[in-house]
Amino acid sequence: MPVLPEPSFKVGDFTKNQSNMESKELHLTQFHLILLMFFLFISGCAQKISPIDSENPQWKNQLKEQTNWHARGKLAFISPQERQSANFNWQLSNDKQHLILTSFIGTRLLELTEHKDYSELSYDGKIYKDDNSSALIKRLSGFTLPMSQAPYWLTGTVVNDTNEYDDQQRLIATTWVDPQGQVWHAKYQTYKLYEKMWLPSRMTLSHQNLTVKLQLNEWQF
Repeated sequence: MPVLPEPSFKVGDFTKNQSNMESKELHLTQFHLILLMFFLFISGCAQKISPIDSENPQWKNQLKEQTNWHARGKLAFISPQERQSANFNWQLSNDKQHLILTSFIGTRLLELTEHKDYSELSYDGKIYKDDNSSALIKRLSGFTLPMSQAPYWLTGTVVNDTNEYDDQQRLIATTWVDPQGQVWHAKYQTYKLYEKMWLPSRMTLSHQNLTVKLQLNEWQF
């Protein structure tokens, strides 16, 4: 009588395989539970995150009423002859400006302070005075900057017939004439929300062959 071959598996092997399968199923179940907990956690966090700060419907009027602000950033004077860059710290306090320009290694280049009847500029260890801030800066640095209109063009609140606006009523281009009779053009590339108001973050001024590029990194009110 032929001898039947023994089964290729043993009870112990079957039990072992079954145990492995159950272990894998357990691991998959645990993995799915971990994923579920993760997504529930993310969902809960998403609900706690406050929505993006939205603008005040009256933000333009709110901005025009600001007589005190503080802006920090970088600027570059560009002409056919040269290019000069600096960090700036610019303050407006009760309609009087205080401007500090520093090099990128922190060296103070100049400091302009406006007083009631005159402007004072500290440059190269000396103090200079004039009744016109723009004249002081040009005389000592060689560059022109329309300081008397700065509270308007720096905040994008210039008001004249040449203004161009985007869909959110943010100024994107304007032209004006300063007290010295010089024609200035301003273009605004980007804005950011601060205190529910739209403030420029990148802009360009131009006058004849001079271009002034400004990057505004921070606004405080």
